[in-house]
This record gives sequence, structure tokens and C-alpha cells, in this order.
Amino acid sequence: MFGDFKLHPNSGVNPPYSPAYPVEWWCTLRTLEVMTRVDQNKIGTLLADTPFELVNDRVAFRFMASPGHTLSVHAGRMFDLMITVAVRYEDIFTQTHIYMYCSDPMGIAAGRELFGYTKKDCHYSFEELKDGRVNSHVTRRGIPLADVAFTPDSTLPVVRLVDAEEQPAGEIHVRRLPHPERLETAYADVVYRRTPLKYSQPVPGRASLKLHASEFDPISALEPEILSAQFMTSSVYAGGFELEDRRLLKRLIP
Repeated sequence: MFGDFKLHPNSGVNPPYSPAYPVEWWCTLRTLEVMTRVDQNKIGTLLADTPFELVNDRVAFRFMASPGHTLSVHAGRMFDLMITVAVRYEDIFTQTHIYMYCSDPMGIAAGRELFGYTKKDCHYSFEELKDGRVNSHVTRRGIPLADVAFTPDSTLPVVRLVDAEEQPAGEIHVRRLPHPERLETAYADVVYRRTPLKYSQPVPGRASLKLHASEFDPISALEPEILSAQFMTSSVYAGGFELEDRRLLKRLIP
């Protein structure tokens, strides 16, 4: 079922801890990135409970399909919508996801439990047409969240998360465990990871992005201004102890 994919001891389908998921995986990646500008005060409010320093007012909406994902063999691919900002923490220049949606239960569990991602469940469509156009729709529990339509246009600029050759690498989050008796955090730490990723040269284009109002997923409240859109692919995207940089940086609570 997994071909030559090998699970580590104490991992796999029934490890001696919960939830049950493998800590290693691989796939290819196809990403439509819509780069936007958002009121920095709104982003700052979302990061108020973290020790991270916000770098600028840009927010990347990344619609990411991952064909062949080994955590989602039954579905053929996994999908994530990452809503991402650049941050600094101590000597690390990286990114954090202020909102994140995932189509697969194992991807949600691994991301949230291991790394503190803001992952929630979603349903999606991700359609690539022969002329390079991409359409994607994201819903959560029957409620529309985001619609995007991309048309390639080589005359348009590519705007990245920061205006520099060095882009933020990896991902960082505060991982929290809720208290079982009361509404507070029982445990929290800062976790960093950097997975292998080799993106192709971005193909620029124009995009329309519609965010739908939802009380439970208020991404439309960001009111993003589109700066650019680009489509990228990577044949290298994988995780596991032998492949990525995983670090528990600091315990915050207790």
C-alpha cells in the first residue's frame, strides 16, 4: 500500500501513544499562492498570545494540493489552505499559520498535536486546467470559506512574503494543551520545523479571492488586499526525523 515507504518504530498505525499517526510522510506539492496586505493590527491581535515578532503586513493565502500524500493514500492527495505570515523568534526567521485548514484527519492530528498548527477540517476542490488556470474552493462543515480563481499572466510581478532574496523558512507555532477541568492552558511550548521543499520558479498571474463570512472561521475579517498571485510546484515535500529539522525550542507552561 505504501510501496517502499517505511514507518519508524513507535510510529505507524498503532503507536503506544495517542493519536495514532505516522511521523513520516512524503508527497509532491502544487501551490497557488495569493499574496495580500492586511492591517497589521489585525495580524498582531492574532499573534498576541505568542512570543513571535511580526515582520510585515503581508499574509499569504496558500491553496496547497499534495498528490500522492502518504498520510492520505485512500484519497490520492491531501489539501491544505495555509494563511501565513512571516515572523522572527530569537534567531529564527520563519513563518506561522494564523489560520489553517486541512482535508485529512491524519494530517490534522499530526499538524496540531506535534507542531501546534491551527489546523481545522475542511472540504475542497482544486482544479488545474490545461491553460494554466487554477480554481479552488474551500468549505468547512457545509459553510463556504474561500473561493479563488487564478489565470497565469507573465507580465505581472511576483510578490513574496518579504522583499528580500532570503524568504522565511520553516514553520513555528505555540503548541497548547487545554486543561481538562477548566478553560485554560495546561501545557504550552514553542515548536519549529523545516521540511524539504524545492519550489519551481513561480508562474505569475492574476487572481480573484473571495472570503466568506463565518462566525467560527472569521478569515474574511482580515479583509486582505491582493498584491500578487503565483503558482508553484515541488517534487520534493516530505517529513520525518531523517528528512526535516524538528525542534522543541522552549517550554512556556508550566
